[in-house]
Amino acid sequence: MSTDIKIRTAVPGDYDPVCSLLQTEQLPISDLRPDLDHFIIAESNDIPVAVIGLDPYGKDGLLRSMIVKQEFRSHGIASKLVNELESYARKQGIEMLYLVTNTAENYFSRKGFNIIARTDVPDNVAVSAEFNGLCPASSTLMRKSI
Repeated sequence: MSTDIKIRTAVPGDYDPVCSLLQTEQLPISDLRPDLDHFIIAESNDIPVAVIGLDPYGKDGLLRSMIVKQEFRSHGIASKLVNELESYARKQGIEMLYLVTNTAENYFSRKGFNIIARTDVPDNVAVSAEFNGLCPASSTLMRKSI
C-alpha cells in the first residue's frame, strides 16, 4: 500500500467514489450535494481514500463526513484533512466549527473539540440535516473555535 497521499479540493466527478467511501461506514449521503462544494479529498494513486466536508452557516460551520479507508488509517491522513478543513473554513470566515459523531469523540477531543449540549448549538447549524434526523439523537455534539 502506497502512503503517497495527495490532498485536494473535491470536484463533481468525485461524487460517486465519495458516496461509496461514506457508505462503507454508514455515514449519511442523502443530503450530499453532487457538486461536493466545501469537500476535501485525500487520494492515493488518483483514488479517493479519505474525505472531509464542511457545511458553512455564516460564521459557524459543520464539519461532516470525515472518513479514512480502513487500510489507510494510522498514517496521519485524518489529521491532515482536519487541518486543511480548518484552514479552509477560516478563509470562508468561519469562526466556530461544530460536529456530530457516534464513534470519533476521543479523536476530535484530541483535536481541540469540546463536547457540548444540543442546546449549545446555534439555530443556524441546528437546522442542518445532521441535527434533524440523519444522525441519531444519541450522537455526541462537539465544537471548536477556529
